Amino acid sequence: MAKIDRIVNVQISLNTTAIKEKSFSDMLILGPHVLSVGRSMIVTGPDELLDAGMQPTDPIYLAVSDAFKQIPTVNRVFIGRMLVASQTLTVAADPVAGQTYTVTLGWRDTAGVVQSDTVTYVAGSTPTPTSVATGLLAVINASDAPVNATATTGVITVSATGGATFSMTSTGSLSSPVPTSAEPAATALAAVRAENDDWYGIVLTSRVQATVLQVAEWAESNEKMFGTSVAASAAIDPASTTDLISLLKQGQYFRTNVWYHSDAGEYIEAAIMAKAFTFYPGAETWANKRLAGIAYDNLLEGQAQAVFNKNGNTFEPFRNFAITQNGRVAAGEWIDVIRFRDWLAEQCKVNVVSAIINANGGKVPYTDAGIQIIASALRVALDLGVARGGIAPPEMASDGSDTVIPSYVINVPLASSVSFNNKANRLLQDVNFTARLAGAIHTVEIKGALSYAL
Repeated sequence: MAKIDRIVNVQISLNTTAIKEKSFSDMLILGPHVLSVGRSMIVTGPDELLDAGMQPTDPIYLAVSDAFKQIPTVNRVFIGRMLVASQTLTVAADPVAGQTYTVTLGWRDTAGVVQSDTVTYVAGSTPTPTSVATGLLAVINASDAPVNATATTGVITVSATGGATFSMTSTGSLSSPVPTSAEPAATALAAVRAENDDWYGIVLTSRVQATVLQVAEWAESNEKMFGTSVAASAAIDPASTTDLISLLKQGQYFRTNVWYHSDAGEYIEAAIMAKAFTFYPGAETWANKRLAGIAYDNLLEGQAQAVFNKNGNTFEPFRNFAITQNGRVAAGEWIDVIRFRDWLAEQCKVNVVSAIINANGGKVPYTDAGIQIIASALRVALDLGVARGGIAPPEMASDGSDTVIPSYVINVPLASSVSFNNKANRLLQDVNFTARLAGAIHTVEIKGALSYAL
């Protein structure tokens, strides 16, 4: 039978390619743990960590908890894993006869596939911590996991072998301390990012100054936003120049915000980030925000100003409420401006690439019409920036005229003015825009006068 295509041939192209956009509303909490083999995991509440076996005193749990306390708050939090070389299991002092102890170990095989093995030991009729530890030691070492276990006086130490990584969870009367890691934070962040890059903000559980500075450096060169805090009294001392806030200012980090908070066990940076990330970039400010479950710092005015002069931030009481103050990054710019800038740059990239690869006719021609296609893609991004509140809407001039000040101005060259070489290389340059930031009102000054007549 002859094909109908002989009479009518129809070809329909699909110019519908969608480009994945970066998220600017997801946060990562980085710290050591042995809950999973993967470098990243996602939780939608702190109880998920407890259910997985994490201790309620673990800094990761505390940071996640402070994030989810906020109203409103983010829908999810990423957990980034720093490598743990070894972890201990301590048998309870009064083991029960016949009690079942299980240890589940996870690892990746040579092909990178996650494997797991659950080993079990049942306590005898007259168990002691040492006898239980000895029994568990035998079954752990007999497993297929690339680990080596040792035991002494009721404590089992499980260590990775051959540079492998492992996860470990347990049931029964076993307890584990908060794990530690010797892995550089920058190395861990790079590994987490390689596995999953769907996050923008970083909260570090460590308070070690050298580690904090390392993460600030990493965030600056990897287009991420880092939040941290410091409890040292030197931070509120105007004469100090070696405290963490001062060092971050000296480093002129545009992607790091640092908070003075006297309670080092609370993660104020996780709380404010979770709250701010519920707003679209451009719609928020990080100052004048109330935080749930975070203790405020009752600072003297001189102490608060010392923090502000170092481009740090605080959480202070005013009458019957407490709010965040300042809202700047270490380099002095507003935190919300940095986030909005990163988001707008991503929108411009995505819109222009989409216009190029989904062009009608198979290409964007190097003509005035083609250049306007690029300009239109930019205009869509900038208009969304206006709608989100980051770019100011059109406003009337203050001189009383009918002049309208636009939100932004886009400049593109005429095709005839482009050099032969650029056309030959198919490179369009001299495309630029200027947009007016909407900003935010943080403080107000009002002057009035009282009189018997106006």
